[in-house]
Amino acid sequence: MEDQQPRTAWIWPLRFSERIAHQSIHYADGLAKHVEPPHRWVVLSLLIGLVPTYFCYLVGVPGSHLATALLLTPILVAGIYRDSLKLGLGVLSLAFLSHNLLVIWLASVDPDGVSRMLPSGNPTAAEYWQQSHHWITTGESPEYKLSWWLPAHFQLLSAAAFFAYTSMGFVTFWQGLYEVDLMNFYVGQLIAHSKSPWVALFVGWHPWSMCRGFGYLLVTFEVASYSFERLSNFRLSTRKRRCVRWAVGLCLLMLDGVIKFLFLETVRQILASNLADTTL
Repeated sequence: MEDQQPRTAWIWPLRFSERIAHQSIHYADGLAKHVEPPHRWVVLSLLIGLVPTYFCYLVGVPGSHLATALLLTPILVAGIYRDSLKLGLGVLSLAFLSHNLLVIWLASVDPDGVSRMLPSGNPTAAEYWQQSHHWITTGESPEYKLSWWLPAHFQLLSAAAFFAYTSMGFVTFWQGLYEVDLMNFYVGQLIAHSKSPWVALFVGWHPWSMCRGFGYLLVTFEVASYSFERLSNFRLSTRKRRCVRWAVGLCLLMLDGVIKFLFLETVRQILASNLADTTL
């Protein structure tokens, strides 16, 4: 962290007071000191990824996405303060990975129980599975038409950047967990209806989706970092580091589209040949 800079607006014309700016830095510094040791952030990320989700599953109510996003946001702030991808993205990646594996397993053995704990968005998890199953068996899906997904991805990137800036990543995580759990429910059901669960797992979580996930994590880190720098009035990173993070994040998002364009039909055929039954 470098010297204090001239006062800037967080969101013009909003400028936080010196007291709030210093308190935010003090808060981030305290968080970083507590979670920076690897043995702490590894355990913390596993707890964040697993506990809210499993609790909501046992109780049968939604709310895990909100709770997980609330717990992840301070950890992101700590990583931003240290300008550390290891801390910021390490916790986020491990938390999302543990969350994904838990929901996939639960969806494969108890889809009704998982449906009760997931929010009834548009589409619901069950509807997304039906749409995906239809695509696997017929090759028909508007979601995979270039005229649909290209504008949708630009819209998603704009929304993710806006909410990462204005909520320090909280809203991005909240909505991202909903999107991720549509995939997790789909993969869990794919495992239950396939000959080889390993093929269903590693091919069902499409390679382009993994590129998109890591790309959005990087974009969220970078945008939230810039937001916190403006809010606190302290320089937290260098121009070079910011440019590298933007470049890698955007390249991963572009790779999402390239891989999808090149290997969409190959992935579909592998999943279709692995189905134990083509009817639901």
